[in-house]
Amino acid sequence: MSERGPFRIHRPAEGWIVPILVAFLGLILAWAVDDPAWVNGRGVLTDCLPLLALLGAAVGFIGPKVGWGRWTTHLVGAVFAALVIPIVAGWAMSPAASIAEAFHITAAGSVDAYLDLAWRGKALTDQEVHYILVLGCIVWGTMQFASYAVFGHRRPLSAVVIVGLVLLVNMALTTDQLSYLIAYTAASLFLLIEMHAFDERATWLRRRIGDPSQISALYLRGGTVFIVLAMAGSLLLTQRAASAPLAGAWDGIDDQLVRIGEELGRFFPVGGDFRGGGGVNFGSTARITDRWFGDSNVAFTASVTADTQGRNWRAATYDTFALKAWVQTGTTAVPVEAGASLLDGSPEDPNPDLTIDTRVTVRPQDYHDTLLLAPGAPTAVDRSANVLFFGNDRWFAGVDLPGGRDPYTVASSILRPFTDEAITGNLLRAAPETYPGDISLRYTTVPDDAIGPDARKLLNTLLALSPSSDPYDLAVTMQDYLRSSRFTYNPDVSGVECDAATQQGYCLHYASTMAILLRAANPDNPIPTRLVQGFLPGTRAGATETVLNSNAHAWVEVYFPGYGWIPFDPTGGNVGHPSVIPAGPRVSAAPSASASLPPDQPDPTRRIPGVPTGTTPPTTTSGPDGRTILVVLAVILGLVVLAAAVAAWARGPRGEVTPEAAWQTLSRTASRFGFGPRPTQTIYEYAAALGELVPVAEDDLRTVADAKVETAYARVRLGGARLDAVRDATRRLRISLLRLVLHRPRRRRRP
Repeated sequence: MSERGPFRIHRPAEGWIVPILVAFLGLILAWAVDDPAWVNGRGVLTDCLPLLALLGAAVGFIGPKVGWGRWTTHLVGAVFAALVIPIVAGWAMSPAASIAEAFHITAAGSVDAYLDLAWRGKALTDQEVHYILVLGCIVWGTMQFASYAVFGHRRPLSAVVIVGLVLLVNMALTTDQLSYLIAYTAASLFLLIEMHAFDERATWLRRRIGDPSQISALYLRGGTVFIVLAMAGSLLLTQRAASAPLAGAWDGIDDQLVRIGEELGRFFPVGGDFRGGGGVNFGSTARITDRWFGDSNVAFTASVTADTQGRNWRAATYDTFALKAWVQTGTTAVPVEAGASLLDGSPEDPNPDLTIDTRVTVRPQDYHDTLLLAPGAPTAVDRSANVLFFGNDRWFAGVDLPGGRDPYTVASSILRPFTDEAITGNLLRAAPETYPGDISLRYTTVPDDAIGPDARKLLNTLLALSPSSDPYDLAVTMQDYLRSSRFTYNPDVSGVECDAATQQGYCLHYASTMAILLRAANPDNPIPTRLVQGFLPGTRAGATETVLNSNAHAWVEVYFPGYGWIPFDPTGGNVGHPSVIPAGPRVSAAPSASASLPPDQPDPTRRIPGVPTGTTPPTTTSGPDGRTILVVLAVILGLVVLAAAVAAWARGPRGEVTPEAAWQTLSRTASRFGFGPRPTQTIYEYAAALGELVPVAEDDLRTVADAKVETAYARVRLGGARLDAVRDATRRLRISLLRLVLHRPRRRRRP
């Protein structure tokens, strides 16, 4: 004990080292969550997490020290968190705001985020404060639970486990967090040693064995040596180990998590260090984050032919731009048997006059998506698959291959080399500019705020540079301009606002810019454009092509009636592969097309089979849209709350209730809020004490107490109306005693 002025600071029974270690665990967790800059790469927004971690740990420490029970401590902490976290989140968004303004910023931003996703039909929301709110609650709640486990339950292992689980989940989604794991491991081991030494000291004092300080020093010295040697050995093995005995332990699990996460991914932030569980996975949403795939692990290898030399590997196409991501909207999954045609009935069924058929075998390694990879348009695969089409129009989105990452052989159609003159610049320039209605509805939308002043200036520059307003001339001009030295390729733009003004970014930035500018180039007749994700060509050794994760890429496809989707790659920095299309001979006539095509009529210049074969009608969909998901979640949450309220009443006793069971229920309910019976109290004294705290329950308490005394001491057998009264009183007490949460239990004096 020490004194400072009029205040006395009492040393905790566990000593000061234990609270310091718990606080350090909280800081490690908060720093690890803050490090990836989860809120759209803006790390400054989560700098408040260490403070929230310390506050959560403080609640879990103070509660047991003032005599609060488990439920009282957590309830008080939850109320405190509900007041503090929104204010801190608001300050993160606007540091100069007052307390009231900060709370309003958080409330308004969270409501707007819900409305954007649930009612306004947006694929993503531009709100950010709700992400800070959620992360803050996770950090606070984790440390409050961990701290109470140490100081309330004397179970440090529970604290180590819960903090470790959250830390490992965060590490599984990010990179370069080994230092946090090392610090956490060391702090956890010291915490376990200190708490074990505390238990031993208490045992020595109780049994009067000897000097308890000796056991503490012994544990601390021996534990320190063990921790240092264990950490050094682990780091040495990490650097030197030549085998990976657990490498296959989790095979397939990450794929399942990815598939589940795709449906929910757009509701959560993605930071600059996000890696999605390792490897490459594209999914139904192409998030534009601060970093692009950059590791050198092998994504897949493939047995290829000469025709596929220099060809990109397509995985998925995206139709809707949502400012911070591209999203596949309204997709339908059509099951197709092994070997059957994948594109029958689709307007993208390849035209043999423009394409070459080829067959490759793909062997995925660190590629973590179930989307099929093919050098061109896939036409068949040797496994059962689900072809993903956009709505009833059946425009191609991707092919899902259930069953993990086993090798597969895929037949595909690739565009003929542009040198064959089946497709030339003049042919594309002469293509009609009347598009099918379904194409115009799906691939020409430009969201509000997508084109700001800088982007508008860039578009005007490109329009002036283009030889004409023809879609082909505009596409070539944009591709060449964005690939020029005016722009810088940068796969890591953490802390940089990537837009037309900064002129830097990676493939998703450049492809998104080109696609949206093409759509906006002619407001009266927008040019259909979509984004594609896949891989750039890998390195070849004979008939085997090896593709790395760093080859993951995004590019643009533009629709030309009569010719289909033609690729363009605006990414420079010697990364992208631009389409170089020779001019070819002049063309006087263009492929015919209807002057007006309704939305349900495809382009008549494309080859489309008359009757689909080898497929079955659509039976599954990619999932409900965002509004449906959030509405369902809101309804489920309401039902859960209602069910909890009903359960509190329904769990009341049914049929005959003995006085003994009624008394146990009463005392157990009160004990949960820190008001259990004392050993020196009689039944009537305890009932009277509870009655003073909850006057509305006095009659019911007296009824149960009388029945307990009469049966336990007078050996009276109650029945009939008396037992009915005890049962009804017990049901009411289960609800009325909840008011004890509003009272602070008296702290018992230590002898």
